[in-house]
Amino acid sequence: MRTKMINVRAVVGVMGITFLTGCGDVCNSNADLEKITESLSEQQCTDTNKNMVETLNVDEEGFRIVDMGLSVKWASCNLGASKSEQFGNYYAWGELNKKANYTANNSATYSYSLSELKSMKVLDSKNVLLPSKDVASVRLGRDWRMPTREEADELIRKCKWEWGLKNGVKGYKVTGPNGGFIFLPANGYFFGSQIYDTDETGNYWTSTGYDNGNFSYALDFSKSRPKIASSGRSGGRCIRPVYVK
Repeated sequence: MRTKMINVRAVVGVMGITFLTGCGDVCNSNADLEKITESLSEQQCTDTNKNMVETLNVDEEGFRIVDMGLSVKWASCNLGASKSEQFGNYYAWGELNKKANYTANNSATYSYSLSELKSMKVLDSKNVLLPSKDVASVRLGRDWRMPTREEADELIRKCKWEWGLKNGVKGYKVTGPNGGFIFLPANGYFFGSQIYDTDETGNYWTSTGYDNGNFSYALDFSKSRPKIASSGRSGGRCIRPVYVK
């Protein structure tokens, strides 16, 4: 079914972003996704800043697997979210459940080297989380997983990134080589029991461990640009799953 796009007048210009809903537990196709009962909690944030340059608004439609013309397909919303502008759940790296407090002391992976994590059956030979430790695979099924560092880097290098508002939430419209696109909200991150930098930065885990210290790779962005960064594994970040079937 063709989606009706609604462009809303902005200070400088307008652009449309598809409005997507619903992540489930086991997802193998767009049709399956619409039938699954959502089991992950939702978190939302509303932007009241009236000085943003662009406002983005479109009709609502079901959760989709988005083909952007890249090596993998991307989910239309964060893990635990039901709309593309919602933040969803925050996870420490290599953990399967959200929590109220994100610290080094209660992290399952922070205190271990990559070689130790391999021996513990957390990582594979390429320093990537095994499916049993990949929360996207566990929650959504074997055809889903967290993006690797290389896949996140591909999203940066091969796509057009446009900063703006989606239903009052700051973030990026990311458009792939074939015109397919997703919206990544500026979700901030959890340190301890506090959330920081919402509406200012986006912070998303990849599945790849960093080869020095207690860090792993993440896809981070601010209004200025997206980048691949390393971050302490104990912090709470969101996850945008990829579909690999």
